[in-house]
Amino acid sequence: MRSMAVQDVQVLVLPDLDSKGGKGGLFERFIARHLAGQYGFQRSTSSNLNVTSEGIELDVTARHKLTGGQAIAECKAYNRNVKAAELTAFYGKLTIERFEDANAFGLMVVLPRLTADGEEKAREIEAKDSAFKYLSANDIGASLQRDGVVAGLPASVVDASDHAILITEHGVFAACIELDAAERTPKRVAVWGTAGEPVPSVVIGLLSDSDYALGNAVYDAGAKSDGSIPSTVPAPAPLLTRVVGSGSDFEYQLPASPKFFVGRRPVIERLEQLSEASRGSVLVLNAQSGWGKSSLALKFLDLINRAEGIGSVYDARTANDQRYVVEALRQVTLYAEQAGIVALPDAASWASLESSLATLRSLRWLSHEQPVLVFFDQFENVFRSAELTRVFRDLALGIRDVEGPFILGFAWKTDLVGWTEGHPFQLRDDIRGAGSVIVIEPFGPGEVDTILRRLAKQATVPLVPDLRARLRQYSQGLPWLLKKLADHVLRELNAGQTQEALLAESLNVVGLFEADLAELNPMEQGVLRHIAKFAPTAAVEVTERFGPESVQSLVDRRLVVQVGDRLDTYWDTFRDFLNTGNVPVQESWILRQTPNSVGRLLATVLELGGDASVKDLCDELDTSDRFIFNLSRELRLLGVTAHEPNRVRIIDEVLQAGDLELEIRRRVSSALRRHRAFSSFRDLTERFGGSIAAEAYRRDLPNAFPAVAVADIVWNSYARAFLAWLEYAGLIVRRGGSYSLAGDTSSTSTIRLLDARSPVKSRPGVPQIAPRRAIGILQAIHAAGEVPLPTTAKDREAAVALHALGAINIKTDKIMTLKSAGLVAASGDIDSETLKRLFLGVPGGQAGIEALESDPSMGPLKVGSAIAAASGATWTESTTHGIGGHFRAWAKLAGLKVETPPRRSGQAVGKSAPSSGQTERFSKSPTS
Repeated sequence: MRSMAVQDVQVLVLPDLDSKGGKGGLFERFIARHLAGQYGFQRSTSSNLNVTSEGIELDVTARHKLTGGQAIAECKAYNRNVKAAELTAFYGKLTIERFEDANAFGLMVVLPRLTADGEEKAREIEAKDSAFKYLSANDIGASLQRDGVVAGLPASVVDASDHAILITEHGVFAACIELDAAERTPKRVAVWGTAGEPVPSVVIGLLSDSDYALGNAVYDAGAKSDGSIPSTVPAPAPLLTRVVGSGSDFEYQLPASPKFFVGRRPVIERLEQLSEASRGSVLVLNAQSGWGKSSLALKFLDLINRAEGIGSVYDARTANDQRYVVEALRQVTLYAEQAGIVALPDAASWASLESSLATLRSLRWLSHEQPVLVFFDQFENVFRSAELTRVFRDLALGIRDVEGPFILGFAWKTDLVGWTEGHPFQLRDDIRGAGSVIVIEPFGPGEVDTILRRLAKQATVPLVPDLRARLRQYSQGLPWLLKKLADHVLRELNAGQTQEALLAESLNVVGLFEADLAELNPMEQGVLRHIAKFAPTAAVEVTERFGPESVQSLVDRRLVVQVGDRLDTYWDTFRDFLNTGNVPVQESWILRQTPNSVGRLLATVLELGGDASVKDLCDELDTSDRFIFNLSRELRLLGVTAHEPNRVRIIDEVLQAGDLELEIRRRVSSALRRHRAFSSFRDLTERFGGSIAAEAYRRDLPNAFPAVAVADIVWNSYARAFLAWLEYAGLIVRRGGSYSLAGDTSSTSTIRLLDARSPVKSRPGVPQIAPRRAIGILQAIHAAGEVPLPTTAKDREAAVALHALGAINIKTDKIMTLKSAGLVAASGDIDSETLKRLFLGVPGGQAGIEALESDPSMGPLKVGSAIAAASGATWTESTTHGIGGHFRAWAKLAGLKVETPPRRSGQAVGKSAPSSGQTERFSKSPTS
């Protein structure tokens, strides 16, 4: 024998527009009348009346008209059951009140009712405390009927559901929803008052406009009439759209079908555990756009089906009221009944969410091993409506009372739901708190490998390592981007394109989007850009403005999707491209070689005319072709060389530049500004106050490359390479062992690529010796054009200082030439402006010049301290004094006014600094 669905009576407060105090005032007056009529209390006063989107809260105090005893009442009219903690708090307040009045009476009115554990506790208190009373909506309805305030169900109403009490300014009435006998769905709404008394038309109007009626016709079922029941047309059923999966591995516009699903083993294991739940449960999938939420929802449904269960994954973009929720529950439950999983109760009702939950609670499960799933995908669109979100929240809270494996699922984007307070933050967290939350991460290395293997299999050719690496790194582990790139590569290879040519195209998604637009006519492009500009925009407005044909064409191409009654582009990144002309996708290739290592190759290619074969470079550098490939790869990624098989060719824009180093640095800076490695550095410095250590960057770097799995020691190497290139590009500066952003203007880098083959290694910086020997070397080079590197220690030290200043080049054969042609005039004198520019280009030089320009008589110690602070150096006081003194001498040659510092009484003059700052090996000075 089938069971019956047990429902709670609903209490609806329906104020007029001119009701005093609105909804809260009307409810307050009803409670006062109820206290007086039922319990003999009068002279009631109210406090803490609070009307929110969740319902009404009201505190009342009153005196008994005979005994004079005090009563306190707490009333909560919510749209959900109230937690037991509210009962505990009220009874504690009543106990405190009884310290003053031992006979104080307590009344707690909770609509619809307390939760199951709260109801049990309330009945226990009533049995032991005669001065405490708990009233639920069912109790209110029963007492009103006993007192003749409302009549019982009219005989003309046969299939009734969702019994309700209406509180209005015109009296108290009863109502119910009449059901279709076969479908058990709403047919019309019946309302009645006391026996034979008609219901005012204004009350019928208020009920018709309420969420209770949901668009169904309302009629007076209790008034005297000829016995005929008005014929009504039920409200149209909501549109339920199921999520459809892809038909291939690389159909990125749709979520992956279970057949083409990849990886996610830890998440799948959690889903398998959830599918074995013994009672109602809730699942939430959270991730950013395109990270695979919908694919996982379809995979979960596949797991349910494999367990011989039943379910559906619905696209929640068509949800607009609670009928959508009810129809989804009804549809899946009927499927479960047809499959022999459950038996419906005789009084099954799909009139509202409340009656639907009562029906689910009354299900007889024929098999607890076969789960039932209702999953709502694209749920972020529901958050636009507070009322609709609340309906889903109530469903999530209520489904847990179902005594069978009924699973409710949600998936929404975390990158679009950014509220931190108010709606939908609280409601969203209520849904999360009701069940299990799974946060989805991007693809890992193994999942990317699987996609790349499938790509190679379909292309019937092995992928070259560079192309595999580019796809892996550029996709950032994002499923949609990897599949879109893979689809693009597969189509190009099938059309006869080579992998090398594809690499030369940089594999950017702009080209893919442009290909999408190229297939559209001007009218379709205009419609698409209009939708992108105002998305999500009303479909009616777009079709009226442009006509339905163009809009339907874009929908058929899956470039536009319908979200309820609105239109949007199929992908928010595509929308950004249409509006701005670019896409917010950062570069994510990995640099493995440092600038100095790559500089060796670059300088050699320049010596060979800017274009050299791999074989010639192997011979010249005495290395392997693999090593040449690794070095040239960095230059290709940074936009310095072209991609040509078995050759390394510097692009014409670099070769034709007046300053090769400056042009290379500009290109490297441009490439790295768009890179995740730079944005990661920027985020770290913001988090840690502007400066970070190399170790902190190394620990954070793997987060920027989720699809790359290497050992920790390899990440150390990658971090060093990125920091060196960022420093070369002038995007960051190093001060001692710390790194920080270069600031708003470009920083002068301390690294030069084109000097990398010099036999003398020096760190750029100001000379730490007196200028006499260095000036002699400059004059000798000017006179002869080139001179050999000195062999004596003092002269060699002067040459190294000039090299660190950027004044001379020292070739591999140890021949010195002037790097700045204008540094020495025809007369042999040093050109002060050129020398000053050199100082401005090395660490500490600008600080020293600014110090002397502000105070020409500034002493050596202060000048040296300014240089040390700017270059991040840590010197002894003696060394600082010596370097400052030498700099004063160089500053005179640079045209600065330098005066004798004032001598203070008792001042000791520091010794000259040891001249070990620039040596043929990297020393700890000046940056350590």
